[in-house]
Amino acid sequence: MPTLDKTIARLNHLLTTSHDASMSYRRLAGNAGTSEQQRLFSEREQQCALLIDCLHTQILTYGGLPAQRPSLPGVLRHLGQSLTAALLPERGRASLRAALRSEKQIRHGFEQVLAEQLSPQFRQQLQEHNSRSVEFEQLIRARL
Repeated sequence: MPTLDKTIARLNHLLTTSHDASMSYRRLAGNAGTSEQQRLFSEREQQCALLIDCLHTQILTYGGLPAQRPSLPGVLRHLGQSLTAALLPERGRASLRAALRSEKQIRHGFEQVLAEQLSPQFRQQLQEHNSRSVEFEQLIRARL
């Protein structure tokens, strides 16, 4: 079943991307310059957690093995950004640009997964998560 294997691989890629984004949003919320930014990044982290749960469940449903942690590049990027944030805290526009980078990666993952054959119910769930990503990206762009 090469198509199912490909779908599971794409779901796992989106899953690791979501793990990476969740770590980034947690860091951004912790280093936020304003309470509004902290709330915004914390809410997005929670949305990423919901997406992670959704993807995990669907990968199991398809008979795959879900990725359990962020990607190595994501962890290294997080460590580098954490070190940089300790020395030069991300504030304002830099935090917003970091959030946009995470959203671009998530959106690319959505494009890949939504190109696959999916059950109508799961496709609807993914489209709802994708809509949240689009809304968040628009909100961030408006603040830049």
